Amino acid sequence: MQFPPLHLASLACWFLLFWGGVANNSTGVLEMDLVFPRNETYNPSPMMPIIFSYRNTGLVPLLRLTIAYEVWSYPNMSGPSVGSSIQVPLVNYSSRDPHIEYAAFLHPFNTEGTWRVVLHFRWSNCYKQLADKGLPDMDMYRINSTNLGNIVFTTKGPSKQIDLVAATSNKTCSAPAGIAINITDTMDTPFPHGDFEGDVCPVVASPPTKADRCPVTLGPSAVSSIDAEMTSWVCNWVTDRPDGVECESRKESTALQSVAGGATCLALILGVLVYAQNLL
Repeated sequence: MQFPPLHLASLACWFLLFWGGVANNSTGVLEMDLVFPRNETYNPSPMMPIIFSYRNTGLVPLLRLTIAYEVWSYPNMSGPSVGSSIQVPLVNYSSRDPHIEYAAFLHPFNTEGTWRVVLHFRWSNCYKQLADKGLPDMDMYRINSTNLGNIVFTTKGPSKQIDLVAATSNKTCSAPAGIAINITDTMDTPFPHGDFEGDVCPVVASPPTKADRCPVTLGPSAVSSIDAEMTSWVCNWVTDRPDGVECESRKESTALQSVAGGATCLALILGVLVYAQNLL
């Protein structure tokens, strides 16, 4: 059985933000972490996101990041799985770190079971291959795939919407999943990759380091934004809605917002600012 994922941006207003290219800060440490789920037990939930965070977001475009993930029913690893990827996000470089991205699932997490999430990061860097056997120095472009292992968690008990504030409140976790990549310099992207990947390529300290804790917690404003986006998508686009998703109250709220007209977009933009300030 296939479990189709629903992909959502972390906030609707991110789509309104300008993509500014490579930020001024081209060196530093970029951290990427799995925020949720963790190796724990949760109630089955009608809408359950898989959440990632980026710290030092100005470095994101340099590494041409892609997060790939697969979800399996565990321990039946020979059965079907669902998986997808999250490409380089649209981030506002003036916003406060961390930046949050997520993919929301309607199924299968609304049932009891044990699940395994397998994570990979795809990223790029450049390096200089020193002269050897009469050959000159050569600028090289490399695509890396870093396996972060897996998270196993359980859904058990009565169905209710997950409390993400409580679920991410502890920065100490049994199986952290994350990576830190130290960009020490940049160089021109060697031919022909510059035509497709951009002119500036990062030089990294090797190897990347893996996370030893779960550093990102979610505040009430961040969780409210995520829940609102998931609910909006389900109520507007999903015909086979899972039990426990309240759409009628959202319709009433939408009707009131339509009277306000342009105030809705302003409220969303303000929500982004509040979101950034309440992540930690």
